[in-house]
Amino acid sequence: MPPFSGLTKGFAGSRSRAWEITDRASALDRGGADIIHLGVGDPDFDTPAAIVDVALKSLQSGRTHYSPIPGEPGLRRAIATASSDQYSANIGAKQICIFPGAQCALFATMLCLSGPGDEVILLEPFYATYEGVAQAGGASVITVPLSPDNNFDLDTELIANAITDKTRVVIMNSPGNPSGAVFDKAAIARLAQLCRKSNIWLVSDEVYGNLVFDGEHHSPLSIPDARANLVVIGSVSKSYAMTGWRLGWTIAPPELISHLTNLSQCLLFGVAQFTQDAAAYAVRQAHQQVSAFREKFARRRDLLCDAIESIDGLTVCRPKGGMFTMVDVSELGFDGEQFANGLLDHSAVAVVPGFAFGDSVRRYVRVGYLCDEQRLVEAAERIERFVTDRTAGLKSSPRQT
Repeated sequence: MPPFSGLTKGFAGSRSRAWEITDRASALDRGGADIIHLGVGDPDFDTPAAIVDVALKSLQSGRTHYSPIPGEPGLRRAIATASSDQYSANIGAKQICIFPGAQCALFATMLCLSGPGDEVILLEPFYATYEGVAQAGGASVITVPLSPDNNFDLDTELIANAITDKTRVVIMNSPGNPSGAVFDKAAIARLAQLCRKSNIWLVSDEVYGNLVFDGEHHSPLSIPDARANLVVIGSVSKSYAMTGWRLGWTIAPPELISHLTNLSQCLLFGVAQFTQDAAAYAVRQAHQQVSAFREKFARRRDLLCDAIESIDGLTVCRPKGGMFTMVDVSELGFDGEQFANGLLDHSAVAVVPGFAFGDSVRRYVRVGYLCDEQRLVEAAERIERFVTDRTAGLKSSPRQT
């Protein structure tokens, strides 16, 4: 057959295997196995009924036509108002562009900000798709590993040392996926200042911004001097239990919004009207539901982390936000991929191996607190049985010389 574009190599790297174990778990599930899914970040909460009702009414009223390319005015205004209120910023609707999901918003953003010969800095551990997103347009990825000994906190000095005259973008994510790290205000301010001084873009992925359990969520949007070279990625997926609705956005300078709109016109030609209507309602009205979800996630975080911390051989990085925890499995003689495959085969629990999030966390797995508390207790018991059997097997094996 004729050759494919060279761009396909950019988003088909080693991280593209990140979901293989999840796919295998889903196949086993369909075959009747009792799998506990703690992998993909799609929790068991259904979208609140009031949000669904808005979508149904929108459908019934004929909101099934093309929407404006950058998004429906009502949704753009809702996001602008909410962001302005939250961050004491004067954000206008013209600084918002709507996409079918935060992933699409990030992909479009990176295509507009970097290309062949450029460098993009990723803070490791990073979300599994970041590498492919950065490389898709031809840029090279530079990784800056953050230390688990310091709870994966932001280290501006390390980032500064990684910046070259080819650097175009730094991507930050707080609360972090997979780490659950929540960067403090002073560190974010230092990073924003560094990017401004270096004349590079700061892309802040804040899809977990409403799910902070310890401390507060801080955004570079709250720093007036940071906004000229800042892009914030947002979404309704996590905070409002709307993962399958596929609705995300960028907040950016109007000049970049213009480029994003042109790209969206070629790629998407708008996002469904009724989905945007539901999202606008969620952003304006569903604050109590967000608080309820956050409280449930906090309880689940504590329950799961406490249970795993009690298992010999496992070390937990207790997250401050988000819906995942990183678990170091190196004491068991595993890397993360071996552990995740073994856990699925032995105990029917699906987690994500650490290689998906960077080379420095290959000996970790990402475990999501995505099920109800009773199911999480059962998951922890299954993990403990797997670890116990693995440890017993090591002790009974003859020493290799």
